[in-house]
Amino acid sequence: MELIGGLVGGLIAAGGTVLVVTAAVLVGGIVVVSRRRARPAQVSASIRRRAGSALVRADDRLAEGEADVEFAVAQFGERAAQDYRGALRRAQSDRDEIFRLHRMIDDEPDAGLANRERADRIVMLADRIERALDEQARSFRERRSLESTAPERLERLRTRIAEARGRLAAATTQRDALIERHARSALGPAVDAPERAARALDRAEAQAADAAPGSTAAASSVMATIADAERLLYAAEEALEQGDAAAARLADAVAALQGLRDDARAARTEALEAAATAPDGETGAAITAAVAQLDAAVAATGAGPAGGSSASGAVAGSAGGDADRPSDPLELLDELREAMDAVELALASSRTQAQRLAHAREAYHAARVQTEAQILAARDALGSGGSAGARARLEEAVDELRASRSLLDTDPVGALDAVRRALTHARDAEVLARY
Repeated sequence: MELIGGLVGGLIAAGGTVLVVTAAVLVGGIVVVSRRRARPAQVSASIRRRAGSALVRADDRLAEGEADVEFAVAQFGERAAQDYRGALRRAQSDRDEIFRLHRMIDDEPDAGLANRERADRIVMLADRIERALDEQARSFRERRSLESTAPERLERLRTRIAEARGRLAAATTQRDALIERHARSALGPAVDAPERAARALDRAEAQAADAAPGSTAAASSVMATIADAERLLYAAEEALEQGDAAAARLADAVAALQGLRDDARAARTEALEAAATAPDGETGAAITAAVAQLDAAVAATGAGPAGGSSASGAVAGSAGGDADRPSDPLELLDELREAMDAVELALASSRTQAQRLAHAREAYHAARVQTEAQILAARDALGSGGSAGARARLEEAVDELRASRSLLDTDPVGALDAVRRALTHARDAEVLARY
């Protein structure tokens, strides 16, 4: 009996061991399968990082090339820089392809093999951009050292510095006048452009002095110092041009605001008539609420109620608001556009197709001005940095804006929708760039 009991006990023990081993195998299998299932997500993240890094590299190199070719034109003339411009056009085409492929990776995150191939092509295109532009930049560096002697370059440098200094006073006066009429935030990078230009010119003059005849530095060092001074001068000249750009942008915004305000008066009259004949109380209340929002938005521009006379709404000084408190016409434009959209929504059921098309054409100009300003703000936020995501959003904004222009004549409603999408993308780009 003891023998039989031992045998039974051994079988039970053996059976238990088998169960334990089986359970361990099952658990191990589950872990392996889980890891295998997690792998695609890890690979997808790796592909996105690789593609994003190459996108940023290509975008930065192209921006450097665009600045360098203008520098080359300033030194040697447009004809000498033709090959450089051709290389830039090809690089721009490659950059467009990079952004298209990156967008496909974003849109199809689970397309493992296809996304790997897309990332490989993005890297290849980024490498090609760098090689092509590096070759052109190297060619001009060599040309600068071969075709120009230090005294000749130094003389041209001093002449251009003097010309730029002569523009400083006018640029400062222009900037100060803009600040009197508009909020400082409305000026964007132009708000301190004269000061930045002055600092760059001071540094360029100091570099020019270091490279002056009688310097004990080696010839190669003198040429490098002159090149640094030329780049500082170019930065100063770019800063001086920002004032003109800001003035034009704000004048466009003020004109758009005035036009939209005139449209608001017509929309208000139409809305009040529709409210009086509304089929039910809810519809009438919605129209009335939209009119109240519109009145508030128009009043914020300093024009009084939307039903007031056009003369009372002349855009003066700050382009709206309290006459003693400069404001941002782009912000006022945004508020007024939102109020106009609310009226449009309230009247949608009662408007004919012809009226909807007319409204879309009227609203497009203001939306375009606002979008162009937002794209500039996003580019300023990106500067020389910014993630691939921010750059991709900005590229989508530019694409949508371009598409909206092509649609305006044939499909005003589609054009308005496209420019609004562009505005949303540009705002997203700025947020991603800053935070």
